[in-house]
Amino acid sequence: MKIKKAIELGVERLKEAGVKTPVTDTHLILSKVLNLPRWKLISEKEEEIPPEKLREFFYFIEKRADRYPLGYILGEKEFYNIKLKVEEGVLIPRPETEILVEECLKRIPENKKTTGLEIGVGSGAISIALLKNRPLLTMYGVDVSEKALQLTTLNAKTNGVLDRLILLKSNLFEKISQQKFDFIVSNPPYISEEEYKHLEEEVKKEPKEALLAGKEGTEFYEKIVKGGKRFLKKNGFFGFEIGYNQGKKVKNILEIEGFKVKIIKDLQGLDRVVIGEKND
Repeated sequence: MKIKKAIELGVERLKEAGVKTPVTDTHLILSKVLNLPRWKLISEKEEEIPPEKLREFFYFIEKRADRYPLGYILGEKEFYNIKLKVEEGVLIPRPETEILVEECLKRIPENKKTTGLEIGVGSGAISIALLKNRPLLTMYGVDVSEKALQLTTLNAKTNGVLDRLILLKSNLFEKISQQKFDFIVSNPPYISEEEYKHLEEEVKKEPKEALLAGKEGTEFYEKIVKGGKRFLKKNGFFGFEIGYNQGKKVKNILEIEGFKVKIIKDLQGLDRVVIGEKND
């Protein structure tokens, strides 16, 4: 079968399954299988696909039609101009999280040694993006998942920042001793129990513990702010990704603890990031 025909069939199958981006997904899957850049699928559309590669392509198309996350099929994800390996059992980085990275970078000096802490490193996306853009920065990263820590280690090594990343298996601040940080950043679980019921099928195939945060969806923010404020240096800050309807609640959590708060919106105009700066 030719590349052109395989793409047609792939797109048709994903459309039929209700996948939102059937053309992009089909192209990316075929690119992975044939190990070709996407543009070559167009310039070489009349080329025949070897039978074993064709079987592999349709196997992945069926997995995607079954709403298996594209990130897991491809095994990697682009995030803030870095490439990250992603695997089942670890949350796939989202474009929205790049806003959190951007806001943190605005507050991290380029010419001064600084130290940050990430709560819940996952694939390492946030810490690695920050380290790549601030050569004098050192990051600590904690996670309860052994798999997440292994994946972060691999991604940090691939991106050349492992020498400035200290990883700890820890539930929040459990394994943090007397270290003080210039900032604490986190994209914690923030989906409420009610919201979880209505999530897309793809998202439900990602680790539940990385998404679900109690009845209100804000319990991790409370724990991080209350437990973490003593680990912040003078003029330190918290940086959080939040759910679209959590701006006021998270602002309130930070203000009660004496922080000056800024809410940043995403491209859709929804609350997405909260920065809480120490007032002392």
